[in-house]
Amino acid sequence: MKINDLKVGELIEETRKVNAKPGGGAIVILSANLALNLGLMMERNDWGNLKEEARENRKTMEEISDLLVKCADEDIYYANLLIDQYKKKEPIDDKFYIDAARPQVRLNTLASKALEILAFYLEHGKASTLADGEIANEILYNAMKATVPTIKANLDGVSYKYDLDQALKEAYKLYQNNRNIIERRKA
Repeated sequence: MKINDLKVGELIEETRKVNAKPGGGAIVILSANLALNLGLMMERNDWGNLKEEARENRKTMEEISDLLVKCADEDIYYANLLIDQYKKKEPIDDKFYIDAARPQVRLNTLASKALEILAFYLEHGKASTLADGEIANEILYNAMKATVPTIKANLDGVSYKYDLDQALKEAYKLYQNNRNIIERRKA
């Protein structure tokens, strides 16, 4: 199953199932992707002397969005592999846990970059869509926080180490910087 193959109604119906595919990890990634694209609603028709920076930022955000689609699909794939291993009721190799955590770790890297670029849109984008940028900021940061259960469940006790606390700390700085821009523009 690929996340883009589902219509919204099908996705909602699928997540209601006991053995939902996609599960929480892919839904968090999808939420971050939607938020990132919501931030692009602050696009202007005329950026003036910021035209080149705006073009590069949009290109990067679109690339991040495409990577997040792949992350969601990988999350579904690796979560299914891990579930299959559980069903065998045998010891599970660390590789399965590490692979199941990778899409969430990647989400954090990509969402952090998106938060960084979002500052440009919040600072210079259309004021009439500031609320959309604010929503994007909230969802991106909270999507990163929502990776905690999956990452901890999969990486506790395995050899792969990821500094989740540091990633969230850095993301909080970006999130808070964006909040400051929003408050300044609202004033």
